[in-house]
Amino acid sequence: MKRFASHFLFLPAYGYLKQYAVETEEGSVVRIFPLTEEIENVEWLPGAIVLLTQDELKELDTNSPLVNAPQNYSKTSAEFYYNSTRILVKFPQNLLMALPPSIEGRCQLLPVYFSNFDITTMLPAAGTRHRLLR
Repeated sequence: MKRFASHFLFLPAYGYLKQYAVETEEGSVVRIFPLTEEIENVEWLPGAIVLLTQDELKELDTNSPLVNAPQNYSKTSAEFYYNSTRILVKFPQNLLMALPPSIEGRCQLLPVYFSNFDITTMLPAAGTRHRLLR
């Protein structure tokens, strides 16, 4: 098992959690928990971690719009902007105080790390790369 923590943990269609960690096994999230103190064997990653399904990850990797992304975005959903060389993700402005009940215990979410995340604009910086955390 590996543990990763970041400034922000993004949950598409919900919002983001501040200073949360994910525990993974074989690349899938098995536990999400708040990072209230320094914990042994947790890798700190500056930026943001996004939790995606396998289908969303495939769409992200091909630079095409997400299958599940609605045409009219609500305040609690992600807005995805694409161009030919990179993907920019705009996070919703709502800060969640706790993990949504519908996410707890949900399996098969994949943690994707976005580096160069600007916490002022809540957007990845231009040229931001993403990688699956394993």
